[in-house]
Amino acid sequence: MKRVRRIALLAPLMLAVCLIACHRNHGVQPQPVPQTRNLSVITVSVGAPVEYTTVGSVVSDQRVDVTSRLSGYIRAVLVHEGDRVRRGQVLVRLDASDVEGGIRQAQAGVSAAEAAFRDAEADREHFQRLFEHETVSDNELRKVVLKDEAARETLNQARAVYDTACAQRAYAVIKSPVDGTVVARAKLAGDLAVPGAPILTVESEHGLLFETFVDVDKESMAAIAAGKPVEVRIDGLSAPLKGTVSHLVSSADPATRSYQMKIALPETAGLTPGMFGRAVFQIGENKSLVAPRQALVERGGLSGVFVVDKDGKAHFRWLHIGREWPDRVEVTAGLTTGERLVAAPDSALRDGDRIVGIEARND
Repeated sequence: MKRVRRIALLAPLMLAVCLIACHRNHGVQPQPVPQTRNLSVITVSVGAPVEYTTVGSVVSDQRVDVTSRLSGYIRAVLVHEGDRVRRGQVLVRLDASDVEGGIRQAQAGVSAAEAAFRDAEADREHFQRLFEHETVSDNELRKVVLKDEAARETLNQARAVYDTACAQRAYAVIKSPVDGTVVARAKLAGDLAVPGAPILTVESEHGLLFETFVDVDKESMAAIAAGKPVEVRIDGLSAPLKGTVSHLVSSADPATRSYQMKIALPETAGLTPGMFGRAVFQIGENKSLVAPRQALVERGGLSGVFVVDKDGKAHFRWLHIGREWPDRVEVTAGLTTGERLVAAPDSALRDGDRIVGIEARND
């Protein structure tokens, strides 16, 4: 009786074991057959760039002080600091009452000179006829001719004064000489504008430079000399800019022991004076391993590569990535010098596949 009861208790347990075994056997998937793939391979190399980073800001190569050519009171300043302005845009209006008075006075002078000239012309014609009839002497005619010529010159001078007075009217409206941004406002409405004294300061948005200070040893100075390329990363811009060292002051600042540098920037939408950023100089290479970015395979948010062994088989391996560049990455763990990688793996590549391909260059 006890034997029968024991068998009854063991039967469900044995059935469960059989079911689990059957389930496992049913879930086994056949392993894919390794394939032979024609893919380029590349050898792991050393030589990650040594970078020197310095901060700075965007400045304009054309900083213009807007001044007046007249002496007069300012009627209105039409812009504020930070406003974007265009070439020819009206910035300041001056009180032109003195200018208008000068124009009226000059116009009156022209009218008087024209009347005097007409009178002198009439006298000259009259004396010329009298001289032809031998009624007046040659000396009397000569005096009338000189008077006529003097009246002509007086008229020309009066007209020149009038033209100058009219030109002053245009100076009462001050326009922007460049496209740019207003960075300073020295005077307000009601202030007296005098020639040479700045009213506004405008920085042009063309010919922008990145100004910074560098502090490197003499060996590294050759890598940041004038004409050298440099990457500039501006806060607010999505992509780095390719700049060129434009000016490097050879004399160091006595307080900071650093050298002032200006980097020419390309014309870029959204780039304005005053923006903050960083200049990244490549001043050499170190012994870190590098791998081309196109060799990386992303799995679950992590990066890895397919390493090709001596038999030509590909094996996936996780990597620990350090610094990154547009075309390559620094490998801090996961690879050793001289190992070969699949240069550009495709989505069908699997562990164990045989790689038959040419050796690609790792530049």
